[in-house]
Amino acid sequence: MKRFISILIAGSLLMLTACAAKQLPPPEWTYEKEAIRMHIKADDQLNLDEGEAHTLLLCAYQLSDPNTFNQLSNDQDGLYKLLECSLFGDGAAASKRMIIQPGQDINMTLDRADGARYVAIVAGYYILEKDRMVKMVEIPEYTEKKGFIKKTKTRKPAPLSVELVLGPQQITTISTSTPEGK
Repeated sequence: MKRFISILIAGSLLMLTACAAKQLPPPEWTYEKEAIRMHIKADDQLNLDEGEAHTLLLCAYQLSDPNTFNQLSNDQDGLYKLLECSLFGDGAAASKRMIIQPGQDINMTLDRADGARYVAIVAGYYILEKDRMVKMVEIPEYTEKKGFIKKTKTRKPAPLSVELVLGPQQITTISTSTPEGK
């Protein structure tokens, strides 16, 4: 009886490993036209200082690796470097500089840069604090299924929609979504 149970357990384990889902290779993070959509809504009292609203410098970075960006965002000199909106070595795939007016409502699309896996936002508020002015989101991925008889699955980067709300003294909201089915 013991031998039968041992064989049954071994057989069950063998079947479980045979039926386990095969790990798909990571997606290829290649360039894609208009893969990032951004909606930016600025408060009427944007970048409030001494009771007056001011324009705001906004940098949108596309990153292949967030490590250098995170290190720069941890101190004041690094925050000023990020506000230059220029590529800063390892990890930065693209950057876009924008000047945002109080009350402005902008819809725009960006091409996803080759290698980009994250979108990071740096907003040049008067109060220079990381928690108020720096946000990052990961570009999602989805599994594409093809074939009727022989089915294949491939992991791919998904299009990304970013909703960004700029408040009087900080980024108040950043949310993301992807199109249905992706």
